[in-house]
Amino acid sequence: MEKNLKIENLGRIIKNYAAMFASALLAKGGGIIVAIFVARYLNASSLGIYAVVLSVTILLEVLTPLGLQEVIIRSIARDRFLMLGQMVNASIITTLSAFGFSAILLTFIIIYPFSSEFSVTLMVAAAGLPIAGLNLVAQSVLQGAERMEYQPAAAFIGRLLGLFVTWLLLDMGSGVWSAFVGRAIFQATSLFILTIVIIRYIRQENLTKNWRPSFSSNRKSIASSIPFLLQRFLNEGLLRLHVIFLPMLMAFEAVGHFNAANQITQASSTIIPIVMLTVLPIFSRSFKSNPSEMKLLTDQTLKFLLIIIFLFAFIVTVTARKIIVILYGPGFESAAPVLQIIIWSQIFVAADSVMIQNMIASDNERAMVYRSAAGVFVNVTLTVLFGSIFGILGIAVSVVLARGILFALNVHFVRKNIYKTNLMQTAARPFLCAMLAGLFAFILTDYHLFLILPIAICLYVFLLFVFRVLTENEVAAIKDLSRHIAAKYFKGYKV
Repeated sequence: MEKNLKIENLGRIIKNYAAMFASALLAKGGGIIVAIFVARYLNASSLGIYAVVLSVTILLEVLTPLGLQEVIIRSIARDRFLMLGQMVNASIITTLSAFGFSAILLTFIIIYPFSSEFSVTLMVAAAGLPIAGLNLVAQSVLQGAERMEYQPAAAFIGRLLGLFVTWLLLDMGSGVWSAFVGRAIFQATSLFILTIVIIRYIRQENLTKNWRPSFSSNRKSIASSIPFLLQRFLNEGLLRLHVIFLPMLMAFEAVGHFNAANQITQASSTIIPIVMLTVLPIFSRSFKSNPSEMKLLTDQTLKFLLIIIFLFAFIVTVTARKIIVILYGPGFESAAPVLQIIIWSQIFVAADSVMIQNMIASDNERAMVYRSAAGVFVNVTLTVLFGSIFGILGIAVSVVLARGILFALNVHFVRKNIYKTNLMQTAARPFLCAMLAGLFAFILTDYHLFLILPIAICLYVFLLFVFRVLTENEVAAIKDLSRHIAAKYFKGYKV
């Protein structure tokens, strides 16, 4: 019985992981395509403006729900009848806060003498904040209900429309602002689809149909979401603040080169936290009902994340120059060394995301916030110091060091107060497999990237089985899940 429960939970994690991974991959992959459009239709300086405005926009987008995402997920995971009430209340709060942030941005545009291109781009980005915030609320509602399978379709349709509009505007000679028009269309389409899914689910499950907002509930939710709000800001600060500071240290052209590498790195740093939200409902229930099960989930989640991120880091390091030239074209070669350095920060991001979810599930939000604040301080300090002395490569090193220091702080807390995880045992064999696959990719560097990648991935999968990285239960869960997916989507297939 216990074995079946473990396999069932693992299967649920993998299923949710796959849906959220696909959704995030579509969203972030589209973001890279937008950066490529800007780089190829405009220039490196325009790409630098795009990077700075995007960093400011994303930093504010995640703040517009005021940290309510985790509150929504945790509440709905424990009681589905709170679903509609949580959605209505959070949507009202998010809309009001989004208009407030938009007003602040417009005030800055009026007060400070930005360039016309920068000002117009920032205005368009500010106009899209309410839509982006509401989209985050809708995603959180479905994550709490563990119905993430609809998000890839919403992300795909929205991103496709957004990319088409962006390409059309750039091809007509528009500026950087066109990228944020496409971004707003992407988020509006996704929000529309997810809202329909939520309403249909509420009707099918006959859940509470009270559309009236509860102001007392709003006050309680905001009070409990403050640690999450601070954590969101600090997390995004680690990802975005160094980009916002770059124009103070170098020209927009150099910022564009840094962003060319950083966009590729962000493909994983954006996916990881979103993927971790898929296991938060299970983490929360397990911590309350069965702490030993939570330890097992922690080890399994950490292992799956590291299996993905180790290969990603090694392959990108070996093929960085090929990736940059293929994506951005000639003239961006100086971004390759930056990519080879900054990609290793994602190892710490992946492992740290598991530590953070342990702290959230065990109600240790304050400790999480304090350590993240220390990480942001270190990141900003090292960015200014290393950037002034070593330039663009120094900033890449500062990002890796800041992430490593934050991870060390969080691991120390988790091991001392929650769970003595054995990181070396969990990471050793996946790291060895990825290193061998990366070494083989290095031997093949003279060949085309699209030949190197499938060979390295196949070798990596083979090595995972040779070194028995996955346990029998984990393999059984993956096989069982695969059979159920095949039975669901392919007629005539029997489980």
